[in-house]
Amino acid sequence: MATVDDKVMTAVEAAIKKNADVSVDDLFNMARGINSSIGKLSKRQFHARYPLQIKRRMKPKKGRRSAAKKKTATRGRKAAATATAAATAAPTSARDSVRDAMLKFASDLAAAEARKDVVRVVASVDRYVDQVLKAAGAAK
Repeated sequence: MATVDDKVMTAVEAAIKKNADVSVDDLFNMARGINSSIGKLSKRQFHARYPLQIKRRMKPKKGRRSAAKKKTATRGRKAAATATAAATAAPTSARDSVRDAMLKFASDLAAAEARKDVVRVVASVDRYVDQVLKAAGAAK
């Protein structure tokens, strides 16, 4: 792995925290003033070794949501489930029953946030098929 100068890393990090839109050219010139061996690097190498690593550390982790966001997402799913339940409460015909089963499947699929949730909904497709067949059987 390439060596990283801690003094340069600290200075670049401070500059980025001070101004997130600072250019790589400015950071590169500042770093060359701190350690002349930085001048041997191309700007692309410098950017990959210093500013990019700092920005990655500063960026919030993907997939980690705050408790408030989780609570809001849960409320949204519960509201969607309540609305779907109200829509499927009293179908008047077989057509309405089939339609409601398909809408329930679509809303469950749309509410799935992660790939594993989508897979879980699709894997339970038999439940929706049973609802459709039950409604179709009522039509005969």
